[in-house]
Amino acid sequence: MIKFNKIVTLVTTLCMGVFFGLITQAQEAYPNKPIKIIVGLLPGASTDYLAREIGRDLSDRLKTPVIVENKPGANTIIGNNAVAKSAPDGYTLYLTNIVSAINPWIYQNMPYDFKKDMKNIILLGVADNVLTVTPKIGVNNAKDLIAYAKKNPGQFSYGSSGIGTIHHLLMELIAGKANIQVNHIPYKGANAAITDVLGGNINGYFGTISSQREFIKKGDLKPIFVTSAKRSVYLPDVPTLAEAGLPPIATGYWMGLSAPAGTPDAIINLLNKELNATLSTPELIQKFNQQAIDPLGGSPKDMDNFYDNELKLWKAAAQAAKMEPIAIK
Repeated sequence: MIKFNKIVTLVTTLCMGVFFGLITQAQEAYPNKPIKIIVGLLPGASTDYLAREIGRDLSDRLKTPVIVENKPGANTIIGNNAVAKSAPDGYTLYLTNIVSAINPWIYQNMPYDFKKDMKNIILLGVADNVLTVTPKIGVNNAKDLIAYAKKNPGQFSYGSSGIGTIHHLLMELIAGKANIQVNHIPYKGANAAITDVLGGNINGYFGTISSQREFIKKGDLKPIFVTSAKRSVYLPDVPTLAEAGLPPIATGYWMGLSAPAGTPDAIINLLNKELNATLSTPELIQKFNQQAIDPLGGSPKDMDNFYDNELKLWKAAAQAAKMEPIAIK
């Protein structure tokens, strides 16, 4: 009987050793099949562009295909939810963006909790924002804008890419702190809004630099301020909010990469290492700069801390905009 128990123990030990050995081999072999990066927006946006550039370089580094798949809808919630519910094996990743820190404050029945259901890998890049106005209203700087808005309460009209977007919420937060009233006009995209500014139908547009810099260069749009912590290298003559005498808020349209919660740290750290290397290459930096995107990088913990600070900012912005929670259908 004693011998039998010893045999069972030996066999069990051997089996467990083989089992954990197979797990270790599987982890060491990562990746051994294509990796998918889900983007919660339509093709063509800055987020989509960044995902494809990152995916191309990451594929070369890991010697495996990296596929970008667009799953737009519900302000990126559809795509994010698909990843949150995926297997935590490192083969389904999410191209996180600033909307991930905004959605919790504008939707009342989110199908996932980003902090609990996702695991951050790395901050990838940030696109600076700029408020521009038509030269026709004679506003040349933030002081002029405040004077115009106070003289004409609620008459300064500005466009953004929609209700509850970064630019809508941020402008309402700025207006509240500056004690002015502004009139928000939501659009479905930058092109339509900019067309209306150029045509004199609205006074200004708040959006990314990349969508406006050609019009700024021509003098068709007058930049008032950028929202980065320092002056943007793409618009070095335009002051930051703090320099313009407005609330010293510093944020941009940031993007990162995340995975489902439970993804092994070994995989997270491998991806972080390779992506940090990618973000430092001159070729990728040049491509990002062409889209007015600044590469970021850092550790997973850096992204965790950054995300927590963004949550606080956008909670305050949603409250300033008096956003009523939207039910997801």
